[in-house]
Amino acid sequence: MKFQKKINNSVAWVINEENEKVIAMGKGISFGRKTGEEISREEIERIFTPETQQKETNVLYQAIENISDDVLLLTEEISEQASKTLNIEGFDDSHYLALADHLNYALKRSSQDTLDYPENLRWEVKKLYPQENEVAIDALYTIEKKTGIRLPKSEQTFLTYHFVNAQYDAKANIHSSQLATLINRAIEIIEYHYQMTLDQNSVNYIRFNTHLRYFILRQLNQEKEPRTIDEQLIEVVKINYRKVYQAAEKVGKMIEAKQGAEVNNDELFYLTLHINRVTERQN
Repeated sequence: MKFQKKINNSVAWVINEENEKVIAMGKGISFGRKTGEEISREEIERIFTPETQQKETNVLYQAIENISDDVLLLTEEISEQASKTLNIEGFDDSHYLALADHLNYALKRSSQDTLDYPENLRWEVKKLYPQENEVAIDALYTIEKKTGIRLPKSEQTFLTYHFVNAQYDAKANIHSSQLATLINRAIEIIEYHYQMTLDQNSVNYIRFNTHLRYFILRQLNQEKEPRTIDEQLIEVVKINYRKVYQAAEKVGKMIEAKQGAEVNNDELFYLTLHINRVTERQN
């Protein structure tokens, strides 16, 4: 492979063996490099292939550019640990970038006051996903060891769901075009509810689209064991984020009508958080 352009010290545009322009990641691969210089495969830890030829403005490039190389390398280490423990055949680009973006955001806001979920919710997640929860705990230890930052316990829950989501593609029993239709319909519902148009070229939109995708997949792969979040917490969200929760309910009713899958309160709770995040960031 040939070096073309530096993104940061550990991420670069390169030309691969098929003469395609792709993004390569590896510790220090851009440092001191000149255009056209050879990069050995041993130096590269991960390769990202943008979906369009307009790569300089591609959302993939925007996402990686906004995440520090330290966080990308930390994500690589955590995703490798998770893959080995959970027998995942590696995190694909979508899962990897979703995790990297989350870690980047979590580390940046670590100095701020954040909402920490109650112990009973973390206990419920631990009960439902014990193996993924253990991987999340290990990830938090790794993060603190590498960065010196101790993230709040709520991150244990969020990371658990990232690892659960990374396993859903293999279990999804739905055609990709059908899934895309449901996602687009959900986006239309949210946009109409807020009387706004989400920026489809933004990193925030891509991130939300990923969360929405796995929200829908979870409904189609219903857990037999009931999942419950503290009702008082749900009531607080309903009152303080009334408009957001109403949007989540509309999406939930659409999924129920189209797929016959019951959407429970805890799923609406998480969807509310994601809708609030994407709409607030756009505003």
